Amino acid sequence: MSFCPLCETKYAPAQARVLSEQDDTRLIHATCKKCGSATLALVVEGEAGGSTVGLVTDLSYDDVLRFHRGGRVSTDDVIEAHEGLEAPLAEVLHISPPKRRSRAKVSVASRRAA
Repeated sequence: MSFCPLCETKYAPAQARVLSEQDDTRLIHATCKKCGSATLALVVEGEAGGSTVGLVTDLSYDDVLRFHRGGRVSTDDVIEAHEGLEAPLAEVLHISPPKRRSRAKVSVASRRAA
């Protein structure tokens, strides 16, 4: 993870921040100075060398920290999200549908008279 995957600009060491570290595995967030894109990478070091899996994201470092430290998603959370997606948007957002304005109908004869 030494180059931006979008514009291929070389990352400076200060652009990469370690989010978490466990044994030989690190979760790293980097933001490109040139194009502003962010990359989240899982770096694993082993006896045979290193391996990196990267993901381009729109999450900031603070966003990733918040989600990384957050609680696990429960079965109830998934069911609630599914039910929310099935409901009409106005119901989910707790808003009333817009009122329709009635248009006065003008007869053809009255238009000709005018």
